[in-house]
Amino acid sequence: MTTAKFSWESEAHRYDESRGGEVRAQAAAEGLEQLLPRDVRVLADVGGGTGIIGRRLVRQGREVVVVDLTQAMLQLANSRLPGRALRASADRLPFRDGALDAVTSVWLLHLLPDSRPVVAEFARVLRPGGVVVCTVDKDACHDVGSDIDDVLGELRPRRDNAVGAAEQDATARIVAHGADFGLEPVGEGAFTAHLRGTTPTSLADLIRGDRYQFWARRLAPADRQRVLDGLAALPDQDRKRPDPTFRLLALRRS
Repeated sequence: MTTAKFSWESEAHRYDESRGGEVRAQAAAEGLEQLLPRDVRVLADVGGGTGIIGRRLVRQGREVVVVDLTQAMLQLANSRLPGRALRASADRLPFRDGALDAVTSVWLLHLLPDSRPVVAEFARVLRPGGVVVCTVDKDACHDVGSDIDDVLGELRPRRDNAVGAAEQDATARIVAHGADFGLEPVGEGAFTAHLRGTTPTSLADLIRGDRYQFWARRLAPADRQRVLDGLAALPDQDRKRPDPTFRLLALRRS
């Protein structure tokens, strides 16, 4: 049996619901706000997708623009932030040098083939003293110490293991890129993605449909089958395991 190739365009209509919806978005926005300076007036949420998080970052006196490359996502973002949804690649942002007070980016960097040009672009569009707040170690954060994680073993990214250290959003990698472009770490935070708890059944379905985390698509066929067999052998097939807590990193432009 063949599966349809994953596409963000076709994923857009179910993206929010399948990833924790409004509850997850509120948690993410609260985590970002903890690291954003109070004087932010112009902010771009890069890779902001449907605008479900960006809408929550709007404040009196603060303009929020959602930037994404997926047209179907931007249609939803424009319904939430009319006239404030822009189509652009994260490595070619549609802002002049030093135009922004802040950049936020949730669950983007781990998807990139190379995060360095995007970090460079974040630095370019920030004013001196401006801040970028982004998720890091995203796939590794799904390791919650459950029996599912035991099945996945060292195949999955864990912070600082061989797989995790190679990910494009690994903390050490982002800090190193930032240093090259005048960005210095100034804080860390986290948010828990409530209602995202995974079950053995749901995870196996996602893996079979190539809709799980992107690292899973790199598995050799034998490793993939070993994971599926291990998941099938777990007890409580439909019991949700603990929710993951995602890490945030703040860097300031010198």
